[in-house]
Amino acid sequence: MTMPSSQTQSPPQPSSSPTFAEHNKKWKAYLLLSTTSLVNFVSLIDVFDIPFQSLFRTPTYTQHSHINLMFGVVTFLTPLFILFFDFVSCLRNKFDFATLWDGKLEGYTLLVHVLWWTFGTAFMTKAGGIAYEALNVYFSSWASLFSSIHLLDLWGGEKDVLTIRELTRLSITLPAWWAVFWSSIVTFASAADAIRIVQTPSAKKSCEFAVAVGVISAIVSAFFILQHYEFLTCCCRCCEGFETMKWLSYGGWFELACSLLVNLWFIIGVDQLTSAGQISSTITGEGKSAFGILWDDDGDDEGVDGGDGDEVANFYYIPGTNIYMSIWIGFISSVLVTVRWKEARAIKFAETRREEGDRDVDVNVENVLDDEDGDKEEEEEEE
Repeated sequence: MTMPSSQTQSPPQPSSSPTFAEHNKKWKAYLLLSTTSLVNFVSLIDVFDIPFQSLFRTPTYTQHSHINLMFGVVTFLTPLFILFFDFVSCLRNKFDFATLWDGKLEGYTLLVHVLWWTFGTAFMTKAGGIAYEALNVYFSSWASLFSSIHLLDLWGGEKDVLTIRELTRLSITLPAWWAVFWSSIVTFASAADAIRIVQTPSAKKSCEFAVAVGVISAIVSAFFILQHYEFLTCCCRCCEGFETMKWLSYGGWFELACSLLVNLWFIIGVDQLTSAGQISSTITGEGKSAFGILWDDDGDDEGVDGGDGDEVANFYYIPGTNIYMSIWIGFISSVLVTVRWKEARAIKFAETRREEGDRDVDVNVENVLDDEDGDKEEEEEEE
């Protein structure tokens, strides 16, 4: 009778499953950028397919048409390329775009997208630009820029880099001040650009007033933005040396007074600039003439009646600009500063009390330590 041979059985080894790279968490934002870029590209094609030229389109209007198309094409294809490699598992495991160079390659790409659409939006929405031929072009340009900024902000949050939230969380009024600042910059730049092509003295005066509105509101908002980040060291030294100078800081009555003045300034600006016949009465601009102006294939201007273009009577042209949108955004943002001021003041007061309490504790600890050192010295002298 044969006895069963005892066999040593090795303990079961855990099965090593292959590790897969995670999906890119920003795929929705990539898809949004690709969609807005597609809308921009298709809308521009529709503009260029118009078989006739509008009355106020200059012979150099479509000279840079390929440049306009290029902005949407690049940011439509790039996100799709990234998403394709992300959703195909075998490609994602070999080429994970989100982890290349420790994620720096993705960050550089998103930064290029932001700069790309900053230039593209400025180019297409400049005074009398092609964006005003179709509002789909106008809004998709700005949407693509904001989508690019949103993508870069999401990447910064993943990599613990500075984000918009971290940049604006110092107080509840700081985001509104930033909105006032950037809308004022857009108002100033658009008005300065429109001065060169407006036709009537009244339109030029409204452009000059728009420049003044943008410059003054940008200076005021920049002051309070710098106050939040304590860049104005001279004011900080004054606040430390003289208690009466603390009203310059944010969250004080000075901020409330300035916000009310900015509100009034924007109310005057909205009333003067968006009324009929002014530079920002509409987004797309306006042009009227008794006979009109046409441009022939050679680029020479001809009157509708066949005469010289200089003979056209009662002609005036108001180009489309960003001023209408920016002036309203600036006004709403300045009102938001005023509305949020009371809450910001309460938060600032609580922070000040807490800092004073910590300072008193530090002083008490120093006094206790000094007393102990004095007692030790007296004991040593007695011995």
